[in-house]
Amino acid sequence: MDENERDLLLQFLWTRDHEDTIDTTEKLRAWLLGLGLIEPSEPVSDDDVRRTRHFRAATRALCASNNGAPLDPRTQQTFNELNAIAPLQVTVGPRGELAVQPGGSGVSRALSGLLAIGYKATITGEFSRFKACKGCGWPYYDETKNLSKMWCDVGACGAKSKMRAYRARKKAAHG
Repeated sequence: MDENERDLLLQFLWTRDHEDTIDTTEKLRAWLLGLGLIEPSEPVSDDDVRRTRHFRAATRALCASNNGAPLDPRTQQTFNELNAIAPLQVTVGPRGELAVQPGGSGVSRALSGLLAIGYKATITGEFSRFKACKGCGWPYYDETKNLSKMWCDVGACGAKSKMRAYRARKKAAHG
């Protein structure tokens, strides 16, 4: 997995913060076109929006599980649905090397491409670096040598978490 693929997967995970940037057909279309993931002639439907949002939630659930949270049981169902309409394709390169490519067309192909990035990251051992903050749930890429990062920002979420733990210990000691 190269840096561009990593950044693309993070951009997808970041499409929901205070505002959801892919929650309508118009927003999803603009986001996908802006990244060159679909052609201008390809349609975007309400089902595409639903599927994309579910796929994002499932991928974020995987990131949370990489940071110790239990895996959401709906994750597998979401991946099964995507694989049914846009399965990954194994291709053979010019020197006989195998590669995974997105299947399907339109929005489904774009999502399959993101799934292919996640698969490549898993094969290379990098997917465990995609995590969700234990404080706010924000997805991030853990660049620490020992995969020990737990928060998106130690100064914000980390400090809040440590302060809550300190207050709980103090309350228990006085209680």
